[in-house]
Amino acid sequence: MSELLTLRNIRKRFNEMTVLDGIHLTIESGQVHAIIGENGAGKSTLMKILAGLFPPDAGEIMLGGELVSIGSPNEAQELGIAAIHQELRLFQDLSIAENIFMRREPLKPLLWPKLIDWGRLHEQTASYLQQFDMAVDSRARVNTLSIGDQRFVELIRALSQQARIIIMDEPTAALNNQECERLFKAIRSVKKLGVAIIYISHRMEDLQHIADQATLLRDGAVIRTWRMNDAASMPEIMEAMAGKELHNRYPKLKVQLGGELLRTEGLSVAGRLNNVNLSLRRGEILAIAGLGGAGRRTLAKVLFGIEGPYEGAIHLNGHAFRAMTPHKAKANGICYVTGLHSEEGLILNAPIAENITLTNLPRVSRAGFIRSGQEAAYARDLMDRLEITGEETEQPMHLSGGKQKKVILAKWLFSNARIFIIEEPTAGIDVVSKIDIYNIMNELVLSGKSIIMLSSDIPEMLGMSDRIAVMHGGCIRHTMLREEATLERILHYASGGEAVREG
Repeated sequence: MSELLTLRNIRKRFNEMTVLDGIHLTIESGQVHAIIGENGAGKSTLMKILAGLFPPDAGEIMLGGELVSIGSPNEAQELGIAAIHQELRLFQDLSIAENIFMRREPLKPLLWPKLIDWGRLHEQTASYLQQFDMAVDSRARVNTLSIGDQRFVELIRALSQQARIIIMDEPTAALNNQECERLFKAIRSVKKLGVAIIYISHRMEDLQHIADQATLLRDGAVIRTWRMNDAASMPEIMEAMAGKELHNRYPKLKVQLGGELLRTEGLSVAGRLNNVNLSLRRGEILAIAGLGGAGRRTLAKVLFGIEGPYEGAIHLNGHAFRAMTPHKAKANGICYVTGLHSEEGLILNAPIAENITLTNLPRVSRAGFIRSGQEAAYARDLMDRLEITGEETEQPMHLSGGKQKKVILAKWLFSNARIFIIEEPTAGIDVVSKIDIYNIMNELVLSGKSIIMLSSDIPEMLGMSDRIAVMHGGCIRHTMLREEATLERILHYASGGEAVREG
């Protein structure tokens, strides 16, 4: 493989903080080069420099053997560099074709007026969709697609721009295992075209599946680069990532479970949930597994009063409970820590303190007025408990994904919630922050609270749950103790395999 991109001594500072400290990196054509490291290591800053969002303070960027300057996203695109960000950047109300060819639509051969050639537009889009085995109409609105298919649309858009380098930031963070495999297959196809992929990820499993090389950043500097076909083991990479040995990725504590706190009977939503029966005990972590469209998110939204109408019964602490609104669910101690934290879980431009206290304003107000000093004190206490560094006046938009997740947990702790529905608890965050989240989960169940964990990370479910319920087609196919669960059994039931009657 030939060298396509070379970075030499790239440096970047923001005020007095050094973010990139002399980065040297070589990217080869037709290869996937993973960039790994904990939050704050400099991965996102490096990506933004290559995408033209801001310039380096020093250093050289060589592309195809020539010295280049990337002054804007348009210049990056002209040089053949495309970025696929962690948060989807698609126009949800426009069609697939319109998103792929935005500002580059094929025009009819007229001098005036300039009219879009809709036939050619959809024909070209259909060709790309067929190439990636996407059985959807190019005219379909993006908001009708799964998150996985929307990722494919972004990848196709990059290819349609004749990109030579595609930067992918946490592309599998919100995908289930099936969608991940489809994405990996697509990336392998893209590699064969000679395109280089810069793959930013916290998921060690992704490295094993897709990376040709992996470079570790820490404190803005390159620590080491591995060729993934070398004898270097994944435990070695993980230890290097954390800067210390990680004997236990999943620090699950053995907790004495209490009585039943939540029970559902025949819970159904037309076309989405079918006769869901589950129970949750005090101090328990119940994992809900399943592939895309299995009904896990619908179940969470029903319990939190977002989704409806529903049939069946919900019993909370032995009493019938009707989840009509999020306000009623919250008042009864149920909270929902969404996996889309930047879209649904936080007010990104409001201070951390306001985000935390929003779930229980009466605790920090008098006569309808917020007592700012008390609000800041409560927020500071929770930030210290959850090890959220920074000031309570800081805005979540400036925080890493791991810290944003902690702020959401802090706001629900402030509400005195008893049942935490946590969706994708560690998606898109580094290995050290993952352990922080797991330890917070341990503290919750030790204090008698209960957790329903919706996760696409099977090792995470095997490591952190007490029981695992597997969903398929809106039903719970099987529920098993963690000690009984294996990767194979979970995938069997998640794929619609027959449930086994036990005992």
